Amino acid sequence: MTSIGIERPDFEITLNARNVTVDLAPYVLSLIYVDHVEGKADTLDIRLADEDGRFRGEWYPTKGDRLSLRFGYADEDLADGGDYEVDEVAGDGPPDTVTIRGIAAGVGLPLRTNRTGHHEDTTLAGIAKEIAGRLGLSVVGVIDPIPIGRETQRAEHDLTFLKRLAGEYGHAFSVKGRQLVFHKRGDLWRAAPVLTVARGDLSRYRITDKIRGVVTHARVSHHDPATKGVIGHTANETRRMGEDVSSDALELALRAETREQAMIKAESALDVANMDGTRIEATLMGNPRLVAGANFRLSGMGRFGGVWHITSSRHEMDRGRGYETEVEAKRVKVSV
Repeated sequence: MTSIGIERPDFEITLNARNVTVDLAPYVLSLIYVDHVEGKADTLDIRLADEDGRFRGEWYPTKGDRLSLRFGYADEDLADGGDYEVDEVAGDGPPDTVTIRGIAAGVGLPLRTNRTGHHEDTTLAGIAKEIAGRLGLSVVGVIDPIPIGRETQRAEHDLTFLKRLAGEYGHAFSVKGRQLVFHKRGDLWRAAPVLTVARGDLSRYRITDKIRGVVTHARVSHHDPATKGVIGHTANETRRMGEDVSSDALELALRAETREQAMIKAESALDVANMDGTRIEATLMGNPRLVAGANFRLSGMGRFGGVWHITSSRHEMDRGRGYETEVEAKRVKVSV
């Protein structure tokens, strides 16, 4: 098993590109870094002791200030915790504390503006780049070259529309700083585990495994212009073959223009439906490798074992309690 380590927790904070770790360290009570593989913005909360009022005065942060975080253990390479913009400053007491919250999604994005329109003769990547350009973002990551003849955006915010569309085609993205970071879900799920977690490593856990209603196949239909008929395409579940589970079929009311689109949409919907069936929430000693998008192997847990994909992680460094990591994950491969 890969060692989780017992070294001294360490961090590095920059503010507007200036390293302020030495300045802040005497006042830092806790750091909480939360990341998500898709759907939500990453956040960073820095709670500071403020007995002398400096963070309510001369050191008061400005909304829109830029923060970055690196975290892990002393005498090791620190992990990249991302870039943030200051979004909120909160004071509590007594004793007096100030908490600075940063969010990874740019605070200036027009998140309440809905749009209606058509995207024609393009690709998923083309639509992503068009939306990114409108929001002042850039697109990074892998996007399959999927042709799209016509896609309608109906009174949806750009990012809501793009999330729905990307999900139908087996992709996920998150907003990090000024970037739309794309991944193919299948690539994330098939990636090698970054480490093995044993039962004894878990200080708390809860696992739920849905036995009834496992979806064994999903079906999407498309209109064939050559035959002028409707052709159905079915994707079959293989990861849980041989298990004693009940099964359901998933008929999807999704429009597909081609056979390729139909198969991609069916496979994506099937994977998402069954990924939601087996979940874990776990707490263990802090490990900077357990971040959203990574996989880990769970051992010593019988039928709960297998490879798990982290959808969200929470890393907390606390002056009194040390460093803990909490993960939410979905199983992508069962034990054999």
